[in-house]
Amino acid sequence: MVWIIAFLCLGLAGSIGYGQGPIRAAFGFLGMLFGAFLAGPLSPLTQRLLALAGLHHPAWGLFAPQVLAFLTVLFIFKIAGQVIHQKAAHFFKYKVDDDTHYRWLRVYSRLGFCVGLLNGAVYFILLTMLIYSAGYFTTEAAGGESDPAGARFLTGTRAQLCAQKLDRVLASYDMVPNKVYQTADLAALILRNPLLLSRLGHYPPCLQLAEQPEFKDLAHDVQLQQMIATRSKVSDILQHPKIQAILTNAAIVAEISAIIGPDLDDLQTFLNTGQSPKYDPETILGVWDINRAATLVELRKKQPGLTPKQLAKIKQDLFPRIQSLTLTATPDNGMILKQLNPNTLESTPVATGTWKREQDAYQVYLPGSAPETSEIKIEAGSRLFLPKFGYVLAFDKEP
Repeated sequence: MVWIIAFLCLGLAGSIGYGQGPIRAAFGFLGMLFGAFLAGPLSPLTQRLLALAGLHHPAWGLFAPQVLAFLTVLFIFKIAGQVIHQKAAHFFKYKVDDDTHYRWLRVYSRLGFCVGLLNGAVYFILLTMLIYSAGYFTTEAAGGESDPAGARFLTGTRAQLCAQKLDRVLASYDMVPNKVYQTADLAALILRNPLLLSRLGHYPPCLQLAEQPEFKDLAHDVQLQQMIATRSKVSDILQHPKIQAILTNAAIVAEISAIIGPDLDDLQTFLNTGQSPKYDPETILGVWDINRAATLVELRKKQPGLTPKQLAKIKQDLFPRIQSLTLTATPDNGMILKQLNPNTLESTPVATGTWKREQDAYQVYLPGSAPETSEIKIEAGSRLFLPKFGYVLAFDKEP
């Protein structure tokens, strides 16, 4: 397929060059060169044109701005070539004798064919560059013969480009940002390893996203969770309505990119090892579950003379209030105290506040939960003590 594309590009471009002549073909060649070099710098401008045209799908942002910038530059050079060609053609048609005009036409066509072959080589590189970039994503989502014909073509042709070692050339001119490919790798890794979803949910930046309604719906969608658990095709999962609702929402995609985009290397490490070099030093970050036994131990330390009757009364008063209590600390200095609702089996916020670090201690502000401001203590990075409800509550960090 690679060589078929090459011969088609050379043959078609050579034939067009034969008909156009060397002037128009040369300007087309220059237009492609300048267009390729200016596609990146001009893409922010063409990105705005896409928004004005109503094309808000994030997928358009991967290729369309560069392609539109390339075509704009090429079109300008084509116009310039047409103007100069008309002047040259007018001169040889009306200013010289017929014999000179005839010989000029022969030379002009043959030179045009040669320049057209050069254009064909450039078209081949540009076309295979698009196949190389787009084929990366279809390869990640490949599901076999049931994939659409276009996706199978991109996947197969990209594999042939790699087999012919042409990927080494194309990769050096690829204009797709590396983080886009890295995002595709991470998405495929998670979808093909459903057990990583639990780990992903504990990645500190994801704790912020998990509070949004769109992501809560994903977590409670039984059909989607079943598709992920049974390792359905990546393409089928991506076509799920709720996934599409997020992928086609430019505001949500921009927010995800802003929150997680700068930390893709750290996220990759976290998914592979469970350790985050960036966020692990901030020990407060994460989800903490109430430990009633440790809370009682802390209570006995504070009041060593408690009788069994007094302790039973405290349990009767305290345990219903702290049943299924969780504490979530997010990287944006947010702090959420939640409790499981037995009727809906969903955790609902009890108090929402903030946290801040002061030297080796953490200050937590949770309005409506006495005391509202308190200093917490963390032991060994895995147990947190929070003064609330007149007691010191002990929480264990979820792994």
